[in-house]
Amino acid sequence: MAAYTGVIFVFVLAAVFLINLIVPDKSFSASENRMLQEFPSISVSNYFGGRLESKMDSYVNDQFLLRGSFIKVKSAVDVTEGKLKANGVYRAHDGYLIEDIVTPKQKTLNTVENSLKEFKAKYPNLSMTFLLAPNAGNIMSDKLPITVRLADQNKTMDDFYRNIKASGIKTIDVRKTFNKKKEDVQLYYRTDHHWTSDGAYIAYKAIVPALGAGMPMEFEGKVVKNDFAGTMYSKSGFTGGRYDSIKINLPKNKKATKPSVIYYGDTKKKTTKFYQLKNLDKKDAYTVFGGSNHPMYTVKTPTESNRRLLLIKDSYANSVIPMLAQHYREIVVVDPRYYFDNVDDLIASEGITDVLFLYNANTFFADDSLSMMFQ
Repeated sequence: MAAYTGVIFVFVLAAVFLINLIVPDKSFSASENRMLQEFPSISVSNYFGGRLESKMDSYVNDQFLLRGSFIKVKSAVDVTEGKLKANGVYRAHDGYLIEDIVTPKQKTLNTVENSLKEFKAKYPNLSMTFLLAPNAGNIMSDKLPITVRLADQNKTMDDFYRNIKASGIKTIDVRKTFNKKKEDVQLYYRTDHHWTSDGAYIAYKAIVPALGAGMPMEFEGKVVKNDFAGTMYSKSGFTGGRYDSIKINLPKNKKATKPSVIYYGDTKKKTTKFYQLKNLDKKDAYTVFGGSNHPMYTVKTPTESNRRLLLIKDSYANSVIPMLAQHYREIVVVDPRYYFDNVDDLIASEGITDVLFLYNANTFFADDSLSMMFQ
């Protein structure tokens, strides 16, 4: 009997493997509100740099047959059992759904820190600055159930900041400001893992002086959606929570702002609009901020400054870019999770003068794509 069971199991796995080869890859997970890893490009540099193996692991996990159904079933079981946590998300007070804090693997963290050190040593004359955004589970920990204690994100961030400062990379720390503002300003969406436009605006006002890019401009938020249910809502399966409002930040003094031109390298499209309002009706409404995660794109603005910024980022930066654009002649935006070209060639061809890294801590500590990009 055991032998027959083993044969059946192998047969099922083989069938799933063959179906996976036939079924087209999915580029987006509606249940998780995130881009999925599609079949990676195969090249000599990717192979010897280790990126191919990493991307293939992600590809297999993301494209596995019925993956979405397994996630939904797991979440449904957790919710039915009345658990406070489902699929890595906690049901918190005041309608908040808060993602667990990521504890990085020390080996991965060491690799990233060494890669940053080597990158800075290669470009000693480039000003480099890192903003690591704290997550809601850190700043909004008072909203969590009294029995829940998350990992200490502050210690991990402190250690990381200390190590990269020793390499000559400047840091921007918004934690103190966020903790002061959290009672008066909604810094994070209740149902999504991103910071709100208000949180992004506070970060912007810290970024500009830290980069020596002049004085921050004044922006005001305009509500464009009132029924936003984000990644944490989709991922957890928790219902009965409070929908969010999405704001877009617009300059108070429109006459003082310069028009920008955004060029997306992957789609070969050009636009003057930072906000893609048509995306507000989609499941992934956060893509109102520049659309989906593009590997690389440029933002050109006829500013008085001739400085050119390389912005290496995750999606937290998407709501900051429309404000930051007013301070640079050009911003070259790169997402290492999807960018496979040579960053050294990019720095040379675009005449980069400054580098800003902008990530949220959970994404950064769970991902090795930055170190892969530098190889």
